[in-house]
Amino acid sequence: MKIKVLIIDDELMICKSLEAGLSDMGYDVTTAQNSQSALKAVTSCKPQIVLTDMRLGTENGIDLIDDIKKIDADIEVIVMTAYSDIASAVLAIKKGAFDYINKPFELEEIKLILERAYQNYKMKNKLLILEKQNQFFIENMIGQSDKMKDVFNKINILSENDNVTVLIRGETGTGKELVADAIHNKSIRKDSPILKINCSTIPAQLVESELFGFERNAFTGADSRKKGLLEIANGGTVFLDELGEIPLEMQAKLLRFLEERKFRRIGGLEDIEVDIRIIAATNKNLEQAVKEKTFREDLYYRLNVIPVEVPPLRERGKDILLIADYFLEKFNRSFKKSIQGFDMDAKTKLMSYSWPGNIRELKNMIERIVILHNDAWISVQNLPVEIQNFKGDQRNTESIQESHHIEDEHFSLDEKMDGIEKEYLLEALEKSGWNQTRAAAMLGISRFSLKRKMEKFLLS
Repeated sequence: MKIKVLIIDDELMICKSLEAGLSDMGYDVTTAQNSQSALKAVTSCKPQIVLTDMRLGTENGIDLIDDIKKIDADIEVIVMTAYSDIASAVLAIKKGAFDYINKPFELEEIKLILERAYQNYKMKNKLLILEKQNQFFIENMIGQSDKMKDVFNKINILSENDNVTVLIRGETGTGKELVADAIHNKSIRKDSPILKINCSTIPAQLVESELFGFERNAFTGADSRKKGLLEIANGGTVFLDELGEIPLEMQAKLLRFLEERKFRRIGGLEDIEVDIRIIAATNKNLEQAVKEKTFREDLYYRLNVIPVEVPPLRERGKDILLIADYFLEKFNRSFKKSIQGFDMDAKTKLMSYSWPGNIRELKNMIERIVILHNDAWISVQNLPVEIQNFKGDQRNTESIQESHHIEDEHFSLDEKMDGIEKEYLLEALEKSGWNQTRAAAMLGISRFSLKRKMEKFLLS
Protein backbone atom coordinates (compact mmCIF):
# COMPACT_ATOMS: atom_id res chain seq x y z
CA MET A 1 0.00 0.00 0.00
CA LYS A 2 1.51 3.31 -1.11
CA ILE A 3 1.55 6.28 1.25
CA LYS A 4 -0.52 9.11 -0.20
CA VAL A 5 1.09 12.55 -0.16
CA LEU A 6 -0.43 15.85 -1.31
CA ILE A 7 2.03 18.60 -2.28
CA ILE A 8 0.70 22.17 -2.21
CA ASP A 9 2.94 24.90 -3.70
CA ASP A 10 2.19 27.81 -5.99
CA GLU A 11 5.42 27.19 -7.92
CA LEU A 12 4.75 24.57 -10.60
CA MET A 13 8.43 23.52 -10.87
CA ILE A 14 8.62 22.70 -7.16
CA CYS A 15 5.45 20.63 -7.42
CA LYS A 16 6.78 18.74 -10.42
CA SER A 17 10.25 18.07 -8.97
CA LEU A 18 8.86 16.91 -5.62
CA GLU A 19 6.28 14.76 -7.37
CA ALA A 20 8.97 13.06 -9.48
CA GLY A 21 11.35 12.54 -6.56
CA LEU A 22 8.77 11.21 -4.11
CA SER A 23 7.14 9.01 -6.75
CA ASP A 24 10.53 7.39 -7.36
CA MET A 25 10.68 6.67 -3.61
CA GLY A 26 7.36 4.84 -3.81
CA TYR A 27 4.91 7.52 -2.65
CA ASP A 28 1.53 8.11 -4.30
CA VAL A 29 1.77 11.84 -5.01
CA THR A 30 -0.87 14.45 -5.89
CA THR A 31 -0.13 18.15 -6.40
CA ALA A 32 -2.10 21.40 -6.05
CA GLN A 33 -1.10 25.05 -6.57
CA ASN A 34 -3.76 26.90 -4.57
CA SER A 35 -5.99 26.33 -1.55
CA GLN A 36 -9.16 25.65 -3.55
CA SER A 37 -7.66 22.83 -5.62
CA ALA A 38 -5.82 21.59 -2.53
CA LEU A 39 -9.02 21.11 -0.51
CA LYS A 40 -10.64 19.31 -3.44
CA ALA A 41 -7.61 16.97 -3.56
CA VAL A 42 -7.83 16.33 0.21
CA THR A 43 -11.45 15.23 -0.24
CA SER A 44 -10.96 13.16 -3.39
CA CYS A 45 -7.49 11.65 -2.92
CA LYS A 46 -7.59 11.19 0.88
CA PRO A 47 -3.86 11.71 1.52
CA GLN A 48 -2.24 10.65 4.78
CA ILE A 49 0.32 13.48 4.58
CA VAL A 50 0.09 17.03 3.21
CA LEU A 51 3.23 18.99 2.34
CA THR A 52 2.26 22.66 1.98
CA ASP A 53 4.20 25.85 1.35
CA MET A 54 3.94 28.63 3.94
CA ARG A 55 3.04 31.11 1.19
CA LEU A 56 0.66 30.29 -1.65
CA GLY A 57 0.76 33.44 -3.74
CA THR A 58 -1.49 35.87 -1.88
CA GLU A 59 -2.77 33.06 0.37
CA ASN A 60 -1.33 31.86 3.66
CA GLY A 61 -0.51 28.15 3.83
CA ILE A 62 -0.90 28.18 7.61
CA ASP A 63 -4.55 29.20 7.31
CA LEU A 64 -5.06 26.15 5.13
CA ILE A 65 -4.23 23.81 8.02
CA ASP A 66 -7.58 24.45 9.74
CA ASP A 67 -9.50 23.67 6.55
CA ILE A 68 -7.53 20.44 5.98
CA LYS A 69 -8.09 19.29 9.56
CA LYS A 70 -11.82 19.94 9.26
CA ILE A 71 -11.96 17.48 6.37
CA ASP A 72 -9.72 14.86 8.06
CA ALA A 73 -8.28 15.56 11.49
CA ASP A 74 -5.84 12.64 11.19
CA ILE A 75 -3.92 14.02 8.19
CA GLU A 76 -0.35 14.99 9.07
CA VAL A 77 0.57 18.44 7.71
CA ILE A 78 4.17 19.50 7.09
CA VAL A 79 4.80 23.17 6.32
CA MET A 80 7.55 24.25 3.91
CA THR A 81 8.94 27.75 4.29
CA ALA A 82 11.68 29.85 2.74
CA TYR A 83 11.33 32.28 5.64
CA SER A 84 13.11 30.93 8.68
CA ASP A 85 10.37 32.39 10.81
CA ILE A 86 10.17 30.58 14.13
CA ALA A 87 6.99 32.41 15.13
CA SER A 88 5.19 31.21 11.99
CA ALA A 89 6.50 27.68 12.51
CA VAL A 90 5.21 27.66 16.10
CA LEU A 91 1.83 28.93 14.91
CA ALA A 92 1.70 26.14 12.34
CA ILE A 93 2.40 23.54 15.04
CA LYS A 94 -0.30 25.06 17.26
CA LYS A 95 -2.79 24.75 14.40
CA GLY A 96 -2.01 21.05 14.17
CA ALA A 97 0.94 20.80 11.77
CA PHE A 98 3.20 17.82 12.42
CA ASP A 99 6.43 19.72 11.63
CA TYR A 100 8.01 22.27 9.31
CA ILE A 101 11.02 22.29 6.99
CA ASN A 102 13.03 25.20 5.63
CA LYS A 103 13.68 25.77 1.94
CA PRO A 104 15.95 24.93 0.23
CA PHE A 105 16.06 21.29 1.34
CA GLU A 106 17.43 17.99 0.11
CA LEU A 107 15.10 15.21 -1.00
CA GLU A 108 16.51 12.98 1.74
CA GLU A 109 15.39 15.54 4.35
CA ILE A 110 11.87 15.37 2.96
CA LYS A 111 12.01 11.57 2.99
CA LEU A 112 12.99 11.46 6.69
CA ILE A 113 10.30 13.88 7.79
CA LEU A 114 7.67 12.05 5.70
CA GLU A 115 8.64 8.76 7.34
CA ARG A 116 8.27 10.27 10.81
CA ALA A 117 4.94 11.84 9.86
CA TYR A 118 3.60 8.55 8.54
CA GLN A 119 4.68 6.68 11.67
CA ASN A 120 2.76 9.26 13.69
CA TYR A 121 -0.25 8.86 11.39
CA LYS A 122 -0.20 5.07 11.86
CA MET A 123 0.12 5.43 15.62
CA LYS A 124 -2.92 7.70 15.78
CA ASN A 125 -4.90 5.21 13.73
CA LYS A 126 -3.76 2.34 15.93
CA LEU A 127 -4.87 4.24 19.02
CA LEU A 128 -8.19 4.93 17.31
CA ILE A 129 -8.63 1.23 16.64
CA LEU A 130 -7.78 0.35 20.23
CA GLU A 131 -10.15 3.06 21.45
CA LYS A 132 -12.85 1.60 19.20
CA GLN A 133 -12.08 -1.83 20.57
CA ASN A 134 -12.21 -0.70 24.19
CA GLN A 135 -14.98 1.88 24.14
CA PHE A 136 -17.56 -0.79 25.08
CA PHE A 137 -15.59 -2.06 28.08
CA ILE A 138 -15.94 -0.43 31.51
CA GLU A 139 -14.57 -2.23 34.56
CA ASN A 140 -15.56 -5.88 33.97
CA MET A 141 -18.62 -4.98 31.92
CA ILE A 142 -18.73 -5.78 28.24
CA GLY A 143 -21.28 -4.56 25.75
CA GLN A 144 -21.88 -2.81 22.47
CA SER A 145 -25.68 -2.92 22.34
CA ASP A 146 -27.53 0.40 22.40
CA LYS A 147 -28.89 -0.33 25.88
CA MET A 148 -25.41 -0.93 27.28
CA LYS A 149 -24.07 2.18 25.56
CA ASP A 150 -26.72 4.09 27.50
CA VAL A 151 -25.57 2.41 30.75
CA PHE A 152 -21.93 3.30 30.04
CA ASN A 153 -22.89 6.88 29.23
CA LYS A 154 -24.75 7.23 32.54
CA ILE A 155 -21.81 5.71 34.42
CA ASN A 156 -19.56 8.41 32.99
CA ILE A 157 -22.04 11.18 33.82
CA LEU A 158 -22.73 9.95 37.36
CA SER A 159 -19.07 9.38 38.16
CA GLU A 160 -18.44 13.07 37.42
CA ASN A 161 -21.39 14.27 39.54
CA ASP A 162 -20.52 13.09 43.01
CA ASN A 163 -23.48 14.69 44.77
CA VAL A 164 -26.12 12.66 42.90
CA THR A 165 -27.59 9.61 44.65
CA VAL A 166 -27.78 6.68 42.23
CA LEU A 167 -30.48 4.06 41.76
CA ILE A 168 -29.51 1.01 39.69
CA ARG A 169 -32.36 -1.19 38.50
CA GLY A 170 -32.35 -4.54 36.81
CA GLU A 171 -33.08 -8.22 37.12
CA THR A 172 -31.02 -10.52 39.31
CA GLY A 173 -27.69 -11.39 37.70
CA THR A 174 -27.54 -8.47 35.24
CA GLY A 175 -24.47 -6.87 36.85
CA LYS A 176 -25.86 -4.08 39.02
CA GLU A 177 -22.94 -4.39 41.44
CA LEU A 178 -20.47 -3.97 38.55
CA VAL A 179 -22.22 -0.71 37.62
CA ALA A 180 -21.84 0.50 41.21
CA ASP A 181 -18.14 -0.42 41.18
CA ALA A 182 -17.63 1.43 37.89
CA ILE A 183 -19.30 4.63 39.13
CA HIS A 184 -17.22 4.56 42.31
CA ASN A 185 -13.91 3.70 40.63
CA LYS A 186 -14.28 6.50 38.07
CA SER A 187 -15.28 9.10 40.67
CA ILE A 188 -13.21 11.35 42.94
CA ARG A 189 -13.87 8.81 45.72
CA LYS A 190 -11.96 6.05 43.92
CA ASP A 191 -9.15 6.05 46.52
CA SER A 192 -11.67 5.51 49.33
CA PRO A 193 -13.50 2.23 49.96
CA ILE A 194 -16.88 1.19 48.61
CA LEU A 195 -18.83 -0.56 51.36
CA LYS A 196 -21.40 -3.05 50.06
CA ILE A 197 -24.49 -3.88 52.09
CA ASN A 198 -27.05 -6.46 50.99
CA CYS A 199 -30.23 -5.21 52.62
CA SER A 200 -32.02 -8.54 52.10
CA THR A 201 -29.53 -10.42 54.30
CA ILE A 202 -29.84 -8.15 57.36
CA PRO A 203 -32.71 -9.12 59.72
CA ALA A 204 -35.35 -6.38 59.76
CA GLN A 205 -34.86 -5.67 63.46
CA LEU A 206 -31.11 -5.14 62.99
CA VAL A 207 -31.12 -2.87 59.91
CA GLU A 208 -31.05 0.39 61.88
CA SER A 209 -28.25 -0.67 64.23
CA GLU A 210 -26.19 -2.02 61.31
CA LEU A 211 -26.53 1.17 59.27
CA PHE A 212 -26.45 3.83 61.99
CA GLY A 213 -24.80 2.08 64.96
CA PHE A 214 -25.77 2.46 68.61
CA GLU A 215 -24.63 3.98 71.89
CA ARG A 216 -23.71 2.01 74.98
CA ASN A 217 -26.77 0.89 76.93
CA ALA A 218 -29.10 1.93 74.08
CA PHE A 219 -30.83 -1.44 74.50
CA THR A 220 -30.33 -4.70 76.32
CA GLY A 221 -27.01 -6.22 75.33
CA ALA A 222 -25.49 -2.95 74.06
CA ASP A 223 -22.45 -3.13 76.31
CA SER A 224 -20.39 -0.67 74.24
CA ARG A 225 -20.76 1.93 71.50
CA LYS A 226 -20.79 0.56 67.98
CA LYS A 227 -20.22 2.54 64.81
CA GLY A 228 -22.67 1.95 61.99
CA LEU A 229 -21.71 1.02 58.45
CA LEU A 230 -22.51 4.54 57.19
CA GLU A 231 -20.06 6.00 59.68
CA ILE A 232 -17.37 3.45 58.86
CA ALA A 233 -17.64 4.31 55.16
CA ASN A 234 -17.08 8.05 55.72
CA GLY A 235 -15.32 9.55 52.71
CA GLY A 236 -16.23 6.68 50.43
CA THR A 237 -19.28 5.09 48.83
CA VAL A 238 -22.02 2.90 50.31
CA PHE A 239 -23.70 0.44 47.96
CA LEU A 240 -27.12 -0.61 49.24
CA ASP A 241 -28.00 -3.73 47.27
CA GLU A 242 -31.60 -4.98 47.25
CA LEU A 243 -32.80 -1.65 48.63
CA GLY A 244 -36.41 -2.66 48.07
CA GLU A 245 -36.12 -5.07 51.01
CA ILE A 246 -35.52 -2.32 53.61
CA PRO A 247 -38.36 -2.26 56.15
CA LEU A 248 -40.84 0.57 55.74
CA GLU A 249 -40.02 2.14 59.13
CA MET A 250 -36.33 2.36 58.15
CA GLN A 251 -37.10 4.05 54.86
CA ALA A 252 -38.04 7.33 56.60
CA LYS A 253 -34.71 7.41 58.43
CA LEU A 254 -32.82 6.63 55.23
CA LEU A 255 -34.67 9.45 53.46
CA ARG A 256 -33.70 11.89 56.23
CA PHE A 257 -30.09 10.81 55.89
CA LEU A 258 -30.15 11.29 52.10
CA GLU A 259 -31.56 14.79 52.56
CA GLU A 260 -29.25 15.96 55.34
CA ARG A 261 -26.28 13.56 55.27
CA LYS A 262 -26.72 13.32 59.05
CA PHE A 263 -27.96 10.55 61.35
CA ARG A 264 -28.06 9.58 65.01
CA ARG A 265 -26.90 6.33 66.50
CA ILE A 266 -29.60 4.39 68.33
CA GLY A 267 -29.72 5.92 71.79
CA GLY A 268 -27.64 8.90 70.68
CA LEU A 269 -28.47 12.57 71.15
CA GLU A 270 -26.04 14.14 68.67
CA ASP A 271 -26.22 14.24 64.89
CA ILE A 272 -23.30 12.63 63.13
CA GLU A 273 -22.42 14.12 59.76
CA VAL A 274 -20.63 11.99 57.18
CA ASP A 275 -19.41 12.52 53.63
CA ILE A 276 -20.50 9.47 51.68
CA ARG A 277 -22.19 8.74 48.42
CA ILE A 278 -25.14 6.37 48.32
CA ILE A 279 -25.58 3.99 45.38
CA ALA A 280 -28.67 1.82 45.67
CA ALA A 281 -29.78 -1.15 43.60
CA THR A 282 -32.94 -3.21 43.35
CA ASN A 283 -34.59 -5.84 41.20
CA LYS A 284 -37.99 -4.89 42.61
CA ASN A 285 -40.68 -2.98 40.76
CA LEU A 286 -40.57 0.10 42.99
CA GLU A 287 -43.52 1.76 41.25
CA GLN A 288 -45.68 -1.23 42.16
CA ALA A 289 -44.24 -1.24 45.68
CA VAL A 290 -45.21 2.43 46.06
CA LYS A 291 -48.77 1.60 44.98
CA GLU A 292 -48.86 -1.26 47.48
CA LYS A 293 -47.57 1.07 50.23
CA THR A 294 -44.52 -1.12 50.88
CA PHE A 295 -42.09 1.53 49.62
CA ARG A 296 -42.22 5.22 50.45
CA GLU A 297 -43.12 7.45 47.53
CA ASP A 298 -40.89 10.33 48.72
CA LEU A 299 -37.89 7.99 49.03
CA TYR A 300 -38.60 6.62 45.56
CA TYR A 301 -38.53 10.10 44.02
CA ARG A 302 -35.42 11.01 46.04
CA LEU A 303 -33.57 8.01 44.61
CA ASN A 304 -34.97 8.02 41.09
CA VAL A 305 -33.30 11.24 39.83
CA ILE A 306 -31.07 9.54 37.23
CA PRO A 307 -31.94 5.83 37.28
CA VAL A 308 -29.60 3.37 35.61
CA GLU A 309 -31.52 0.54 33.96
CA VAL A 310 -29.30 -2.51 33.45
CA PRO A 311 -30.94 -4.54 30.65
CA PRO A 312 -31.51 -8.29 30.94
CA LEU A 313 -29.13 -10.39 28.89
CA ARG A 314 -31.88 -11.56 26.51
CA GLU A 315 -32.31 -7.94 25.31
CA ARG A 316 -28.62 -7.33 24.58
CA GLY A 317 -28.25 -8.99 21.17
CA LYS A 318 -24.68 -9.77 20.19
CA ASP A 319 -23.46 -8.83 23.67
CA ILE A 320 -24.36 -12.41 24.59
CA LEU A 321 -21.60 -13.72 22.33
CA LEU A 322 -19.10 -11.07 23.47
CA ILE A 323 -19.64 -12.00 27.10
CA ALA A 324 -19.57 -15.72 26.32
CA ASP A 325 -16.19 -15.33 24.59
CA TYR A 326 -14.91 -13.30 27.55
CA PHE A 327 -15.84 -16.02 30.05
CA LEU A 328 -14.54 -18.77 27.76
CA GLU A 329 -11.12 -17.12 27.58
CA LYS A 330 -11.15 -16.54 31.35
CA PHE A 331 -11.97 -20.16 32.20
CA ASN A 332 -9.59 -21.49 29.53
CA ARG A 333 -6.81 -19.76 31.47
CA SER A 334 -8.12 -20.89 34.87
CA PHE A 335 -8.43 -24.57 33.93
CA LYS A 336 -5.57 -24.67 31.41
CA LYS A 337 -7.85 -25.54 28.51
CA SER A 338 -7.67 -24.43 24.87
CA ILE A 339 -11.28 -24.46 23.66
CA GLN A 340 -11.39 -22.28 20.54
CA GLY A 341 -14.96 -21.00 20.73
CA PHE A 342 -18.60 -21.77 19.89
CA ASP A 343 -19.72 -23.23 16.58
CA MET A 344 -22.46 -21.42 14.65
CA ASP A 345 -25.30 -23.66 15.87
CA ALA A 346 -24.22 -23.15 19.49
CA LYS A 347 -24.08 -19.38 18.94
CA THR A 348 -27.62 -19.47 17.55
CA LYS A 349 -28.83 -21.30 20.65
CA LEU A 350 -27.07 -18.86 22.98
CA MET A 351 -28.64 -15.91 21.18
CA SER A 352 -32.17 -17.34 21.20
CA TYR A 353 -32.23 -18.49 24.85
CA SER A 354 -34.09 -16.32 27.40
CA TRP A 355 -31.36 -16.33 30.11
CA PRO A 356 -33.58 -16.00 33.20
CA GLY A 357 -30.43 -15.96 35.36
CA ASN A 358 -28.79 -13.38 33.08
CA ILE A 359 -24.98 -13.00 33.11
CA ARG A 360 -24.61 -15.11 36.25
CA GLU A 361 -26.30 -18.02 34.50
CA LEU A 362 -24.14 -17.60 31.38
CA LYS A 363 -20.95 -17.46 33.45
CA ASN A 364 -21.78 -20.59 35.44
CA MET A 365 -22.75 -22.48 32.29
CA ILE A 366 -19.48 -21.72 30.51
CA GLU A 367 -17.43 -22.59 33.59
CA ARG A 368 -19.17 -25.97 33.75
CA ILE A 369 -18.59 -26.64 30.03
CA VAL A 370 -14.89 -25.75 30.22
CA ILE A 371 -14.39 -28.05 33.22
CA LEU A 372 -16.22 -31.03 31.69
CA HIS A 373 -15.23 -30.88 28.01
CA ASN A 374 -12.03 -30.95 25.97
CA ASP A 375 -13.42 -30.48 22.45
CA ALA A 376 -11.82 -27.81 20.26
CA TRP A 377 -15.20 -26.12 19.73
CA ILE A 378 -18.33 -25.93 21.86
CA SER A 379 -21.31 -27.44 20.02
CA VAL A 380 -25.02 -27.53 20.81
CA GLN A 381 -24.53 -30.95 22.42
CA ASN A 382 -22.25 -29.35 25.03
CA LEU A 383 -24.94 -26.88 26.10
CA PRO A 384 -27.37 -27.57 28.97
CA VAL A 385 -30.56 -29.39 28.01
CA GLU A 386 -32.75 -26.39 28.81
CA ILE A 387 -30.85 -24.30 26.23
CA GLN A 388 -30.80 -27.09 23.63
CA ASN A 389 -34.58 -27.50 23.90
CA PHE A 390 -35.52 -23.83 24.26
CA LYS A 391 -38.08 -22.72 21.65
CA GLY A 392 -38.46 -19.04 22.52
CA ASP A 393 -37.95 -15.76 20.67
CA GLN A 394 -35.53 -16.07 17.71
CA ARG A 395 -35.08 -12.35 17.06
CA ASN A 396 -31.51 -12.22 18.43
CA THR A 397 -30.36 -14.89 16.00
CA GLU A 398 -31.00 -12.57 13.07
CA SER A 399 -27.98 -10.47 14.04
CA ILE A 400 -25.57 -13.39 13.54
CA GLN A 401 -27.07 -14.61 10.29
CA GLU A 402 -25.52 -12.54 7.52
CA SER A 403 -27.74 -11.63 4.59
CA HIS A 404 -25.86 -12.50 1.41
CA HIS A 405 -27.70 -11.59 -1.76
CA ILE A 406 -27.24 -9.35 -4.77
CA GLU A 407 -29.35 -6.26 -4.24
CA ASP A 408 -28.92 -4.42 -7.55
CA GLU A 409 -26.60 -3.80 -10.48
CA HIS A 410 -24.18 -1.88 -8.21
CA PHE A 411 -23.25 -5.02 -6.28
CA SER A 412 -19.47 -5.33 -5.75
CA LEU A 413 -18.09 -8.79 -4.96
CA ASP A 414 -14.68 -7.34 -4.01
CA GLU A 415 -16.27 -5.00 -1.46
CA LYS A 416 -18.36 -7.81 0.04
CA MET A 417 -15.35 -10.12 0.31
CA ASP A 418 -13.24 -7.34 1.83
CA GLY A 419 -15.96 -6.73 4.40
CA ILE A 420 -16.06 -10.39 5.42
CA GLU A 421 -12.25 -10.60 5.53
CA LYS A 422 -12.06 -7.47 7.72
CA GLU A 423 -14.70 -8.86 10.10
CA TYR A 424 -12.76 -12.10 10.64
CA LEU A 425 -9.50 -10.14 10.98
CA LEU A 426 -10.94 -7.95 13.75
CA GLU A 427 -12.49 -10.94 15.50
CA ALA A 428 -9.16 -12.79 15.54
CA LEU A 429 -7.32 -9.72 16.83
CA GLU A 430 -9.88 -9.15 19.58
CA LYS A 431 -9.89 -12.80 20.68
CA SER A 432 -6.08 -12.88 20.74
CA GLY A 433 -5.85 -9.66 22.74
CA TRP A 434 -4.27 -8.03 19.66
CA ASN A 435 -1.39 -10.52 19.75
CA GLN A 436 -0.49 -10.72 16.07
CA THR A 437 1.20 -14.13 16.28
CA ARG A 438 -1.85 -15.71 17.92
CA ALA A 439 -4.26 -13.93 15.58
CA ALA A 440 -2.34 -15.16 12.52
CA ALA A 441 -2.44 -18.74 13.87
CA MET A 442 -6.20 -18.48 14.45
CA LEU A 443 -6.71 -17.35 10.85
CA GLY A 444 -4.31 -19.93 9.41
CA ILE A 445 -2.06 -17.32 7.77
CA SER A 446 1.49 -16.09 8.30
CA ARG A 447 2.27 -13.17 10.59
CA PHE A 448 3.54 -11.24 7.57
CA SER A 449 0.25 -11.84 5.76
CA LEU A 450 -1.64 -10.67 8.85
CA LYS A 451 0.36 -7.43 8.95
CA ARG A 452 -0.40 -6.80 5.27
CA LYS A 453 -4.11 -7.29 5.93
CA MET A 454 -3.97 -4.97 8.97
CA GLU A 455 -2.37 -2.31 6.79
CA LYS A 456 -5.05 -2.84 4.15
CA PHE A 457 -8.12 -2.83 6.37
CA LEU A 458 -7.14 -0.96 9.54
CA LEU A 459 -4.62 1.67 8.53
CA SER A 460 -5.83 2.67 5.08
